[in-house]
Amino acid sequence: MSENTRNTSAPSHIVWFAPDRENAPWTRIGAQWPTKNGKSFRQVLNVFPTAPGRIFVCRNQPKNGAAA
Repeated sequence: MSENTRNTSAPSHIVWFAPDRENAPWTRIGAQWPTKNGKSFRQVLNVFPTAPGRIFVCRNQPKNGAAA
């Protein structure tokens, strides 16, 4: 992991909630960043789902279309 990756405020991953309903939209519920040692992650949840469903953690995609 490079120093630039560690010092950025943009999260490396986005945390999503997918309800157990057909065609239900996913909801962004938080984000996570790698720790300084690169062996684990720090996660912040803005919302904690109470409905049945699954939580997914997906890599954050750059908005400008640049390769990660």
